[in-house]
Amino acid sequence: MLQNYLKITLKVLGRNRFFTFVSLFGIVFTLVVVLALSAFLDHLIAPRYPDANRERCLYVGMLDCWNPDEQSHRMGPPSFHFLKTYVQPMETPEMVGVASLPSFANAYVGSRRLKLNLKFTDSNFWAITAFDFLEGKPYNEEHIRNGDYVAVINERTRDNYFGEGFPAVGQPIVVENVSYRVIGVVRDVPITRVMVSGDVYLPYTAGKSQARGTGLVGNYVGILMAKSPADFPRIREEYQHVLSKIELPMEDDGFVFKQLDSEARTYLEYFLNLGFLNLGSPGVFYTIVGIFMLLFMLLPAINLVNLNVSRIMERSSEIGIRKAFGASSGKLVVQFLIENIFITLLGGILAVALAAIVLKIFNESGLIPGADLAVNPQVLLVGLGACLAFGILSGVIPAYRMSRMNVVDALRGGEG
Repeated sequence: MLQNYLKITLKVLGRNRFFTFVSLFGIVFTLVVVLALSAFLDHLIAPRYPDANRERCLYVGMLDCWNPDEQSHRMGPPSFHFLKTYVQPMETPEMVGVASLPSFANAYVGSRRLKLNLKFTDSNFWAITAFDFLEGKPYNEEHIRNGDYVAVINERTRDNYFGEGFPAVGQPIVVENVSYRVIGVVRDVPITRVMVSGDVYLPYTAGKSQARGTGLVGNYVGILMAKSPADFPRIREEYQHVLSKIELPMEDDGFVFKQLDSEARTYLEYFLNLGFLNLGSPGVFYTIVGIFMLLFMLLPAINLVNLNVSRIMERSSEIGIRKAFGASSGKLVVQFLIENIFITLLGGILAVALAAIVLKIFNESGLIPGADLAVNPQVLLVGLGACLAFGILSGVIPAYRMSRMNVVDALRGGEG
């Protein structure tokens, strides 16, 4: 039965080529946008290079120091001092790493200025992440204890500073008039992965790392890696216990506060609860994204509904004959829905090919340095769901109208 429906669909597509072109154009354009958005969200959210262990990690990235008597707050990322004193001694996490948030500095090659993203880290940072080292190796605890001025740079910085493909290990790189010895070169990381991206990675003991201050609010993030996500509740419980042991009130850079609020959050929770977003739980975020994509597909689906109704009117004689020979309304509805879904899936195949080309052009454009957007299995799954939803949205109403057609009216060409 399904094979017969597909044969009918192919004949219908060849019968009215203009309708086929208009339908496929609308489907392909809509699905290319949906696939591109899905690829971008996957790029932002999914645990991609070098965040191989992101699903096992919680992040301490925000402190809220406040005085309820005066209703005054001081909010911001934690300092290195806070993470070193209170977070790193925690026992439940398998490992605790520390990394700074993006900070920018200048380096010069002749008269050409390079604006570099510096990231200061501890040695655990390299054990939690999974960087691809093109040259050399990361710095370790011994480098940090000795206060060595060593650096790991990314491939783009190597090519810009030393020359494309030129070996950099052992060479000096001067950033803000401070010389560091390059000991490793890693594959580029997209700047959108702010927890791990950087042009130059430095030990927290070197340069202007802001690690020497004793305040609680600073420019760092704590990365708490669990043995498995099942340990997250116990890690969060221990973290809250640690906070409860801090003696308050406390003065931090002239601000006296009586309460300290902070949470260990997953990667997505951390970004959703930043001050300018505050979207709450991941469930709310995914619901908003789903509604947006549904509404985005609704307008072209409505246009296709009108085209499909017109197509049905053209096929009214065929429908009347089938009804006269005993075809039920249900079978005709199923046939039309299968036809519509098949056309949508055909458009989906074209959309996947076009989306892959668009994403490749975007990656090579340099708009997001190191971007690696791709139509991977997760994005394909979203695309398949979008195809089915689009096919059903644009086919249900025409199929229902077809099922309500009277045999006599259908044989007369749909009039009456």
